[in-house]
Amino acid sequence: MKTNIQCDCGQFQIEISEFTDSTPGRAVCYCDDCQSFLHHLGRPELLDANGGSEVIPIYPRALKILAGREQLRCTRLSPKGLYRFSTACCKTPVANLAAGMPWAGISSRMFHQAGPGFLDHTLGPVKSRIMARFAYGTLPKNASMKLQPRDLAFVLPFMLKGILLGKKRPSPFFDTDGNTPVVTPEIITLEARTELRKKLGGQVGQ
Repeated sequence: MKTNIQCDCGQFQIEISEFTDSTPGRAVCYCDDCQSFLHHLGRPELLDANGGSEVIPIYPRALKILAGREQLRCTRLSPKGLYRFSTACCKTPVANLAAGMPWAGISSRMFHQAGPGFLDHTLGPVKSRIMARFAYGTLPKNASMKLQPRDLAFVLPFMLKGILLGKKRPSPFFDTDGNTPVVTPEIITLEARTELRKKLGGQVGQ
C-alpha cells in the first residue's frame, strides 16, 4: 500500500510505496548521537521517556518526495557521521541514512498525521531497541545495551535483500551516484557536539 507522510507543518511530504513490504518494522535507538541531533534541532521533546528516537527503516527506492524539497536540510554530527535529514520549516526530523546503503531510518514523527495508532496497527510493536547504555529511566525489557543477536536478526535480512535487489537507488536524499546528498550537509564541530552532549539526560558519550 502507498502511504503519505509529512513534517509537522505539512510543507514537506513523502510518499512510501508498498509501505509494509518496504520495512522490517519499528526500531528505537537511544544513542547519544540520536539524542544530540534532536537537541540540535531544538526538538528534544520528540525523545521518548528514556531518550529514544523511533525510526522505521525503509528502502530508499520506495521513497518519493511529493512536496517541499526546498525545505530539506542535512546535518552530520561528525565528518563521517550519518546523514541526518530534517526540515527547515518546522524542524521535523525526517530520516537518517548512510551513503550507499539500502536503509533510510524514517523518523516516526513523520507519521504523526496518520494518528497515534497507525504504526501499531500496520507494523505492530517496536521490534528492536538498541544502544540503551545511553538511555535513562526504567527501560523496556527488550532494550539492548549494544547490538544483540536479536537486533541483527531484525536488520540483516532487510539489508541483504535491499543489496541483492538494488533497493538503495534511486534515493530522494542522494544524487544519482548514490553518495552525494541532495543538500550540502552542515557538519557539527567537535566543540558544538560536546556542548550538545551536556544537554543529554543519560550517559554522555565520548
